[in-house]
Amino acid sequence: MSGQLRCPGLQLFCLALLLLCGCAADPPLPAPTAGGQQLPVQFTEVGLLAGLDHANVSGGPEQDYILETMSAGAAFLDYDGDGYLDVFLVEGTRLGGPPPGTHSRLYRNEQSGENRLFREVSAEAGVDHTGWGMGCAVGDYDNDGDPDLYATYWGPNRLYRNEGKGRFAEVGVLAGVADSSWSSSAAFGDLDLDGDLDLYVTNYLEFDLAHPPGEGRPCLYKGMEVFCGPKGMVAQPDRLYRNEGNGRFADMSAATGISRYHYPAMGVVFGDFDDDGDADIYVANDSEPNLLFRNDGNWAFAEVGALAGVAYSEDGRAQAGMGVHAGDFDNDKDLDLFVTNFSDDLNTLYQNQGKGRFVDVTSAVGLGGVARPFLGWSTGFFDFDNDGWLDLLVANGHLYPQLRTQREGLAYAQRNLLYWNRGGRFEEVGLEAGPGLGLEKVSRGAAFGDFDNDGDADVLVANMNDLPTLLRNDGGNRNNWLGLELTGSTSNRDAIGTWVRVRAGGSEQVREVQRGYGFQSQHDPRLLFGLGHNLVAEQVEIRWPSGQVQVLEGLAAGCYWQIREGGVHQVASYSPAGPVGSLAVGPNSGERPEQRRAPAPSAVQAGWKAEDCYRAGREYYKQGLYAEAVEALRRALVLQPDYLEVCVNLGVFLYSGLGDYEEAATVLEQAVVLDPERANTYLLLGKVYLALNRTAEAARTLERAVVLGPASWESQEQLGLAYLRQGRLKSALETFQAASMTAPVPRLHLHLAQTYIRLGRPEAAQREQQLFTRLTASQKERAPAKEERVPGPQPHR
Repeated sequence: MSGQLRCPGLQLFCLALLLLCGCAADPPLPAPTAGGQQLPVQFTEVGLLAGLDHANVSGGPEQDYILETMSAGAAFLDYDGDGYLDVFLVEGTRLGGPPPGTHSRLYRNEQSGENRLFREVSAEAGVDHTGWGMGCAVGDYDNDGDPDLYATYWGPNRLYRNEGKGRFAEVGVLAGVADSSWSSSAAFGDLDLDGDLDLYVTNYLEFDLAHPPGEGRPCLYKGMEVFCGPKGMVAQPDRLYRNEGNGRFADMSAATGISRYHYPAMGVVFGDFDDDGDADIYVANDSEPNLLFRNDGNWAFAEVGALAGVAYSEDGRAQAGMGVHAGDFDNDKDLDLFVTNFSDDLNTLYQNQGKGRFVDVTSAVGLGGVARPFLGWSTGFFDFDNDGWLDLLVANGHLYPQLRTQREGLAYAQRNLLYWNRGGRFEEVGLEAGPGLGLEKVSRGAAFGDFDNDGDADVLVANMNDLPTLLRNDGGNRNNWLGLELTGSTSNRDAIGTWVRVRAGGSEQVREVQRGYGFQSQHDPRLLFGLGHNLVAEQVEIRWPSGQVQVLEGLAAGCYWQIREGGVHQVASYSPAGPVGSLAVGPNSGERPEQRRAPAPSAVQAGWKAEDCYRAGREYYKQGLYAEAVEALRRALVLQPDYLEVCVNLGVFLYSGLGDYEEAATVLEQAVVLDPERANTYLLLGKVYLALNRTAEAARTLERAVVLGPASWESQEQLGLAYLRQGRLKSALETFQAASMTAPVPRLHLHLAQTYIRLGRPEAAQREQQLFTRLTASQKERAPAKEERVPGPQPHR
């Protein structure tokens, strides 16, 4: 970026500037969170006022085909090099033909008085293509100093080479990257460390409008008629391209083995997950295991997702992966992985244990219950309050417009979730973080970046068939911050893959430069480090992809520092100047009407008996009407407090439907008192305790379940998982072995493989992993694919 205040070695000036203007326009502090702590940041929705005034187009309101459900990618990029982030929004079309003016849009971030406003420049820039657009990737693939743009489509993808002076040239066919599959997310990264950016493109499904899935007939979801897919559809292999350095790419998909995997891929992120100096590739797949391609050098990749612990959830399930990001949430100096998933499930956080091994810590760090009714798409780690701990945001929105009538639980339009990192454990604070995060939209893409250059991260959210949301961070720069804009010389110019360690006030943070992550989205390549109360970063260590290591000392907070590879004496900085770079809004001017659902009548009719309420509650639950189901069962317990089946089912509905783990535990504890000899109730209670990370109680409860029901392989499996959490590896091994003797599913061998890895027995782990893979493939061949998605526990009889 250029056009900033440039002054080499100006630590003292930056400190003065921080003191003069760093908090000049801060709003009043908000009310305390539900946990009693004051949230220091509010997110204000300023998209429409900032000039982002065009609604996305992605199919019709009825959403008759799966093709219509995914378009809405987003990107931050400084395409003109003026020092401010511009916006690119990917747009779809409609089956009957696009409405006038439908095309992907590029907005230039411009000064307007004391504000920053976005002006559409799509046509003059040459990127106003109309089609079934999905996502994008940003990277300077030709190393000429400006970012190029890759857009994915159902149909040929497009590569826009940045020609400078605000113009792009479409060169996808010429460059060899105009894949005609149904592509989704994509990312640039230097996989062979030659200084040029290579390209990974995720592909989804084979889709033919002339022969749609289900032969054009609807499928069922929660008893409602909806479009068919992805179950029963053929997935397409991903594409991996090597940058040849002459403006062309070579397709390495077959040579590397990438194309052997026909999974419906949706998210991709590069990262050095094993800390060996090169970029590995992690791919999130829809309803199939996620993939981790370990980079072994010289274009050799080994798929190690299952053995590394990032292919499945803790309980051995392939989830419906959508978006993905890698970041060091626990500040232990390695990259952890976060994946968003379908509703009636959890988003998953894998903690990096070192040596290429991960553990699912979703429940342990507080990322459980609240997410269950939400369907997650794009996501990102970002330190929204600059306290030195990476927080999380998840963009949500369901697939099926038929859910518009729901009162609570499953819904079509959903609010986005914001998780505040409190020293390695997360608290969901979206409803306390300003009206912008209370909006209910059908969101897909989300991009993270400091669009107003004020030192805190803002969020751009792309919403289907709706205006985008631009969430301005107000208050994040109350804490001190350090921004780094890195430029490679021997390494790729974007510095993607560069590893940075910052030490300030006795603490250390690690970041890796990434542009592509989340879902179909691209992000600010600059690194923002929250320094809390520290005014200076004592040391900044930069490990470039070339292997060169740079160490800088005494960098002042409150500035973006420009650092060129190898140029220790070429350090420059720039910083916000007073109120310029922000968009002033009135108290309510950033809010838009929310897509609220009208209050529903009572779920219980007058005169109903306990049995009537029970039957109605079960039917409500099957339809995804979780709030109504819980209301009906609560009423049944009022009428008949000792009704055991009601008590058990209420626990299931609270746990699996609404994600209210605490109340579910209370209800199931009551059920155990009602019948202390029922094994299945102990199993359910043990699972809830595991979700609450009350591991010792889970183990004791599940031990009781095994005693009462020794033939239950599921009780043995859950007990083994509790033992694993406790580190009781020998007990876990014995329990999984016993369960594997009778389990009708292969995943016990996956648990055994993970246990053997932790026991330091890699040969045994490999043997169990191979057995799991073989049995899984055999089971898929025997079982026909089902169209209806019904994850999670069903009502108990």
